[in-house]
Amino acid sequence: MAAIADIPEYKIQRLNLLAFPRNSQPVCEITGDRANVELITPHITLYLNEDLAEQAWQGIIRKIAHLLSPLMQPIPLVGTQEERNRRLTNTTLSKRSLIEYCLAESASLLSLQKYTLAFPAAIQALKFCKEIDGEKSLSLVEPYLQLAQSLVGMKQLGKAEEYLASARWIVLNSENCSDKIRWKLYNLKGRIGTAQGNFDSAKQDYAFAIYYASNCYGAESIATSLGFYRLGDVFLAQGNMECALAYFDKVVDVWYKYLCELQQGTTDFATKKNSLQQQNITAERLSAITAEQLTEENLVEGRNHLEAIFEHRKRLLGNGHIATGEIQYTLGLFDFLLLNNEASAEQFIIAALQAYELQLGTAHSSTKHVGNMLEVVQHALAERVDHGY
Repeated sequence: MAAIADIPEYKIQRLNLLAFPRNSQPVCEITGDRANVELITPHITLYLNEDLAEQAWQGIIRKIAHLLSPLMQPIPLVGTQEERNRRLTNTTLSKRSLIEYCLAESASLLSLQKYTLAFPAAIQALKFCKEIDGEKSLSLVEPYLQLAQSLVGMKQLGKAEEYLASARWIVLNSENCSDKIRWKLYNLKGRIGTAQGNFDSAKQDYAFAIYYASNCYGAESIATSLGFYRLGDVFLAQGNMECALAYFDKVVDVWYKYLCELQQGTTDFATKKNSLQQQNITAERLSAITAEQLTEENLVEGRNHLEAIFEHRKRLLGNGHIATGEIQYTLGLFDFLLLNNEASAEQFIIAALQAYELQLGTAHSSTKHVGNMLEVVQHALAERVDHGY
């Protein structure tokens, strides 16, 4: 497939509805309603109104317009059967590559909370999935889930439920559905239930999400922690503070262990403390976690969860409490190791050190550990200042 690049020129104009046969009305690519405008690029697409056409252009069409026209053309019938089969195979492979690209773009936009722009990208992926694999294929589930997530972000919960129901129907009728897909499905189903105030059903959905995430990634994985937080948030909405804080504690434990291991692996590599084989094993495992679970969306969501838990602990326990210090230290590690934000990390770790010194004393091993980490962060911050970046 050709390289994907921005196309600078496009035009939106009103459709001449009289040019269409009476029994064949133009259909909007996004809503499925009657189209009234066309987006003119190397490939023409139809939309309900100018706003949706602009939304589609900014979301995905500007990046793939030059690819759509050749892919949407009928495959030529000339040549031998072998040549026709080769052309069909190449076209199908190109469409699958485009599906992957559209889903990646949609996921990236969702992580940035640009829901209206993510929707057209997921729609385009869904369109090609149906064309290649049919209406009942598991390949449709991911586009359906991204569409539902976009609509949740746009507060259109009714429409989100429709796409989620389509995804769920495919999953329930498939024997080969992975735990990863089921985790995503029930996590999103719980979010919709929470937004609608259906807390009991949301808790059940999040319990399923945690179960499938545990099967897929492990009981103390980052993916599982996302479910722990959402389940705790539901208990908080119901006024059950004890259960909410217990689940929030699980979230902090997961991130704390992962970040400490990440920091230790970095230190071991720098000091050559462990054998090269042990360093490689640790690096490979942490790399696998980063690749599979630390997606851009999960990174943003995880940071937001830790920030929210910090605010809860600060409000309920106070700044000097050891539990508040623990979450401050975790946020400091997060900002330093994952976001490369030394200034923010320094502020959090200084506050954490004050809490540890107050509660545990300066001689305690945990206090010393936090103090040592503060020195590492401050050294990195000084280097950044010295180099002017």
